[in-house]
Amino acid sequence: MCIPWKKYIAALLLLCLPLLFIGCGGGGGGGGATKTVTGVAVVSGPVAKAHVAVYRLSLDGTRGELLGSGTTADDGSYAVKIPASVTGPVVVTVTGQTGSTYLSETTGQPVPFTTADSFSAVVDNFNPDVPVTVSPLTEMAYQKLPLILEQKPGTVTTQVLQDSVVAANAQVGDLFNVTDILAPPADSTTYQAALAVIDQMIVDSQVSDTTAVMSILDDAIADVSTSATAYQTFVTLFTTAAAQVATDNPTLAPTVNSITQQITTPPPEPDFSDVTPPTVVTGLAATTYALTSSTSSVVLVWENSTDANGVAGYDIYRNGVKVGTSTSNTFTDQPVTSNVTYSYTVVAFDGAGNMSAASAPLSVKPNQASLNVIVSGQLSNDLLAQLDIIAPTAPTGLAAVTSAISGTNSSVALSWSAATDNVGVTGYEIYRDGVKVGTSTSTSYTDQSVTSAVTYSYTVKAFDKAGNRSAASTALAVTPNKASLGVIVNGQVTTGP
Repeated sequence: MCIPWKKYIAALLLLCLPLLFIGCGGGGGGGGATKTVTGVAVVSGPVAKAHVAVYRLSLDGTRGELLGSGTTADDGSYAVKIPASVTGPVVVTVTGQTGSTYLSETTGQPVPFTTADSFSAVVDNFNPDVPVTVSPLTEMAYQKLPLILEQKPGTVTTQVLQDSVVAANAQVGDLFNVTDILAPPADSTTYQAALAVIDQMIVDSQVSDTTAVMSILDDAIADVSTSATAYQTFVTLFTTAAAQVATDNPTLAPTVNSITQQITTPPPEPDFSDVTPPTVVTGLAATTYALTSSTSSVVLVWENSTDANGVAGYDIYRNGVKVGTSTSNTFTDQPVTSNVTYSYTVVAFDGAGNMSAASAPLSVKPNQASLNVIVSGQLSNDLLAQLDIIAPTAPTGLAAVTSAISGTNSSVALSWSAATDNVGVTGYEIYRDGVKVGTSTSTSYTDQSVTSAVTYSYTVKAFDKAGNRSAASTALAVTPNKASLGVIVNGQVTTGP
């Protein structure tokens, strides 16, 4: 296939030129108390020796005051000091300079990260304890942000800006099946797979910088619609690159295929004009168990929030600091120090980025693991009575029944035999092509809408109250049939072909 890459290049070379005039010194008012913005810059592999700048985020979604700057290390990591007084929305920008490179995971070779190359990441409420990843996905969210702000009614306030940042990051995350695009890619196989395909797109383009590919990605995220020409171009190029990545990296193939499926049939864009937040989370509860003699794990669960346009996810806070995001009503925080009291709250958000008020705080004090004592050559039950470390058995008998929803979509009703556990099974996680798609407290689950005539691989894992997870069930291949056409004959509907 002939791909007109060169048409994307010429107009793009000037996009990042203003960044060339940014000095390498710190910003934001000089001396005084500081805090540090940390994270990693990646294309697929790390971006080394690039310029990093941290700015306030203006109400129109653009860069404001320069707060500080620095340089990425060879492993892509960075640490930039900014004034300690800075709170709220910020933007981190990584720009190529002389000597900058990134490691292409496709070729295994360093590639120049030129002065035309630049990625940004927007953060709704800066927290020095949470690292910020800067990548092609975060750059897409940065480009999407002003478009979301344009749809907000009335005056843009700091709260509206923060909500819009959440929406922009979530929109890109939903498109690529990545829960948190600001989190380290090393923690997410899906994130790594998405970046691997983008790297392959850059290799396929045969240009010396990332601007042509980023133009395609930015044009696609501007209007996530299969009827949009720019989005169709993106799907074509992404699908071609994904097929190559799946061939070259068989272990990534199921994840890459799942991302491709999501991109081919993307979820509809949220109503970004929506400014009504979800209901406040209720029923927050926790179960703790020991990891070591001094650390523990906290498993949180809560009642689902509600929203007129649907809840997109939940942010989890420990002692007022965000420690994670979940798309379901459970989250595991580990490790934490035993015998220390923590306060947890949960905030729901919708697709438009509107944030609910925080849930009522839950005080949690994980117990310290007690010491076992050898008595007459036997291990006492002191620790075992308090610490469940045994995982449930793997579910068996996985089976499926498919039903056509439309001419192109079907539902898959899964069922399986119950797992067993020494304490008790709490629920089951359902995976499609290696990606978790849902949780069930019973031995059945319905995957509501998948594409007909496409083969999917399903597995199920059991988990207990302590958070122990079983091995995956034997994989089940399911190919939903297309809806057949019926013909009326003498008042009867015949069976379709």
